[in-house]
Amino acid sequence: MYEYFKKEGSDPLFIFETKGGLTYYVTFRKMGTESYPLDNLYSLDFFEIENKKGKNDTNISSTILNIITDFISDNNHIVLHYICESIDLKHTFRRRLFSRWFSFTNPSNWIKYDINIESPEEYSLTFLYDTTIYDSDLIEPEIILTIDSIQQVKN
Repeated sequence: MYEYFKKEGSDPLFIFETKGGLTYYVTFRKMGTESYPLDNLYSLDFFEIENKKGKNDTNISSTILNIITDFISDNNHIVLHYICESIDLKHTFRRRLFSRWFSFTNPSNWIKYDINIESPEEYSLTFLYDTTIYDSDLIEPEIILTIDSIQQVKN
């Protein structure tokens, strides 16, 4: 695992550099709506700053995973979501990778809830939340309603 640094600001941003000279960012952006339970919704994003690929460096994934698990451990009240977009047609690979990562860490009391959006720009959404704080019967329908309302606005 690489050493990482947190940059202060309105949204948490973590940065680390690999032994190959690549710089990665991991961000958690506040996306919450005004109403419970999605008032503490954060979007997860991670990327290499110059869009370069690391060569079989397992320290990259372990560092990203460590940042995510530390963040959700310190902020168990949040609902975290990750978008696997289809712009480069790699959304299925990203969804599988994120699922595998989640199964490795398997944070206590956290659930992974996946939604596939079938539209002209097909993509999938993954939501993570702590079941000791959020009831699945309450939050999952709220997620669906919010996505439906966003889809209606787009059309």
